[in-house]
Amino acid sequence: MTQPGELIRFLLDHYDLIKRRVGYRVGSLELAEDVMQDTYLRLQGHASADKVRDPSNFVLRTALNLAIDRIRSDRRLLSGEDVEFLIEQEVAATPDPMETVAGRRELEAVVQALERLPPLRRQLFMASRFDQVPQKELAARYGISLRKVELEIRRATEYLMERLHGGKPRSSSGYDRVSGQR
Repeated sequence: MTQPGELIRFLLDHYDLIKRRVGYRVGSLELAEDVMQDTYLRLQGHASADKVRDPSNFVLRTALNLAIDRIRSDRRLLSGEDVEFLIEQEVAATPDPMETVAGRRELEAVVQALERLPPLRRQLFMASRFDQVPQKELAARYGISLRKVELEIRRATEYLMERLHGGKPRSSSGYDRVSGQR
């Protein structure tokens, strides 16, 4: 996702969530609303040659940077306490290195578990959960029943939960959630 239009679409799709997060960080919903307009304009001018790996982080970081820029330009209107609060919020948002390592390990575990799923189950799960494709559309796309789509997604979810929370890939009935066989 590197086109300015795609980033703007992401901003518009998640407008309220991003505005709340910016408002929380800067302590002002009014400022957050102004920053959202500035963010829209900044994203319009974003060069499409720049690669964006994480649109969520990019858009939020753009909005927060614009908020900080605006606060700096209005610094004469802020008290020392206000500035300290904003700095504390920014520092608190920086992830702990241990949390980062743990997050990477968890992500690796998710990827490995996804790779163990049968191809159709993995494709249905990822399209449903990550791409937000409706199950009816998946049924039509893959030429299978809606019930089969629901079943495959549920089996994938159960398997991933078991793998990520230290469970065994087989249930007590001997049913293998990966292969779908006993």
